[in-house]
Amino acid sequence: MSPAATLGTVLLAYLPAAVSPGPNFVLIAHTAATRTRRAAVAVALGVVVAGGLLAAVAVFGLGGVLARTPWLATALRVGCGGYLTWLGVRLWWRARAPEDLVEPPDGAATTPATGSPRPGRFFRRGVLSNLTNPKAAAFFGSVLTATLPPAEPTAVKAAAVALIVAASAAWHLSVALLFSAPGTQRWYARAKPVLNRVVGTILVVLGIALAVTP
Repeated sequence: MSPAATLGTVLLAYLPAAVSPGPNFVLIAHTAATRTRRAAVAVALGVVVAGGLLAAVAVFGLGGVLARTPWLATALRVGCGGYLTWLGVRLWWRARAPEDLVEPPDGAATTPATGSPRPGRFFRRGVLSNLTNPKAAAFFGSVLTATLPPAEPTAVKAAAVALIVAASAAWHLSVALLFSAPGTQRWYARAKPVLNRVVGTILVVLGIALAVTP
């Protein structure tokens, strides 16, 4: 198979996994609707960077470390599931709180001029979301390695990672921009208590499923 055909196959395999709703979509959309466009873009960039890291790990064979150390894979899975569950419970608990109380600013995590959380805080949240995303782990650990054989040249592997990062950035940044539009934010403000509980429930279910499923 030619390099172009191989990269086309990788892209076709990745796009459905990227655009199907999951924890990343929920987190970006929720941040965009409740915070600022800058915060949503920071979350989206965190998701993109984590996805690039996962892709590189899978493509260059470093994922074998987890295969050789089952205890580490189990600890990572349980820890990630616990993180998602915590996010979901937090949304439920504060579903009716005014938005400026949902994430109270603190000296270490806010910008001095505005008192709003720094983008780095949201960027880290995006990174954690993708690293804890079971859908991402399944794709990069199985589908990607199947569509990009180990015998492919290093340049093709690097191009595949770059292609995945570009496609991920295009999609997740589009979600951030769409849901941070003023009209979307006004609609969310009216439906906030119900939507926060729906999103929280989704995150709790995903977290528990990740933690208890081998």
